[in-house]
Amino acid sequence: MPETGKILVIDDEASICEGIKRALSPAGYLVDTTTSSEDGLKMLKEGNYDLLLLDVMMPGTSGSELLPLVRAHDPELVCIIITGYATVELAVQTIKQGAYDFLTKPFSVDELNLAVSQGLERRRLALEAKRAQAAEEEARRLTEEKSRLEELDKAKRQLIRLFTHELQAPLDAIQSYLNLIRDGYVPPDKLAEVIEKCSLRLSEERDLIHDLLELGNLEVLGFPPRASPVHLDKLLSEVIDKLKEQIEQKQLKVSLQIQPGLPAILGNAEQYRSLWMNLISNAVKYTPEGGAIRVELSYDDDKIIGQVSDTGIGISQQDLPRLFTEFFRAENAKKLGLPGTGLGLVIAKRVVEGAGGQLQVDSTIGKGSTFTFTLPRHGE
Repeated sequence: MPETGKILVIDDEASICEGIKRALSPAGYLVDTTTSSEDGLKMLKEGNYDLLLLDVMMPGTSGSELLPLVRAHDPELVCIIITGYATVELAVQTIKQGAYDFLTKPFSVDELNLAVSQGLERRRLALEAKRAQAAEEEARRLTEEKSRLEELDKAKRQLIRLFTHELQAPLDAIQSYLNLIRDGYVPPDKLAEVIEKCSLRLSEERDLIHDLLELGNLEVLGFPPRASPVHLDKLLSEVIDKLKEQIEQKQLKVSLQIQPGLPAILGNAEQYRSLWMNLISNAVKYTPEGGAIRVELSYDDDKIIGQVSDTGIGISQQDLPRLFTEFFRAENAKKLGLPGTGLGLVIAKRVVEGAGGQLQVDSTIGKGSTFTFTLPRHGE
């Protein structure tokens, strides 16, 4: 059965080119020839050759100079050097450059056919190995992707269970209180107290639904494509005013340090307002009476830096890795009995990272916490 393969011969002697073509064509090979290195390189780039027979001593660009260009174009192309100037040094040099074999002029038809047949087999095996490697890498990629999707699906199911539990708990408590009232187990003098408990539970439910909706919007919409200039210092003042009553009730000392000339950045005002609200309201909530909160806002050439520090209860090193996990609340925070959804810091982190920034925390249990965010200056 005839062999198949596309071969290019580059030799400055036309008689050599013609002789090789005549010797290889009966075996079924498709053979093209040229006497110019430059034309040969062009033909290689335009054609789809399996094997190259290259004269090492060519006028203009020599075979030794052409070989690296050939290898760069197709690393799997088999190159057999042909020359009348056989030396060990020349053979070693071309083999080091990537040549597969070396034929010395004059060579017989049998020698030529054997070298070509072995060279084409080498190419076939190399291409099969390359395809096998590509298939293996694709299989590994698909396995990793499948594993990642399974993990995401598992996380989604766990999150849905958490959502269901967190939403159900306040409703169950309210239902229990209402059942007690309906069945006459609440004396008149305790009725106002039970109704107040129902009201507090409803507030928790409202806050939780608000945070879930906000988190959902961040997951779906991310950083808005149509952003507008936002002044973080103005949003900060608005948030401080909104928390003023809580700050005064706990007699907290709040200090603001804002670098003059703070530029506006492109973004969504509501998201950045939520960022300030979550960070500062947490500081107010978890800082004991008479404590201090410090808020700093500065900038440099490429980013804006915000920092909220407090002298509050702090966060243990054990809890820090889970701090930005949905519904997580540190043990010392839960012991205070203060309401919270466990989503505020998750939302803050999503806002910052959605804008291409970073949010970090440094905390010591019993001494306080410092949250620092950096946001890129998208524009003014």
